[in-house]
Amino acid sequence: MNDRDLLEFEPMWTTERDRWELWRTGLGYLPILKGDPPIAEAICDDDLADQVIAGMLAAGVTVVELPD
Repeated sequence: MNDRDLLEFEPMWTTERDRWELWRTGLGYLPILKGDPPIAEAICDDDLADQVIAGMLAAGVTVVELPD
């Protein structure tokens, strides 16, 4: 992973922050694009996914607690 990869996701917690939320599951967080239907953002690189989620949490993106 490089910084350029992370920059591609940066709008999720900056300019497009209001369009996104994090769903908290038993396995962790899943970035979701709000809508009907909501769309999950699959990030296949675990390190990159951790950085994206950290950026979203730090920016105060809404977290939705899903029932177990």
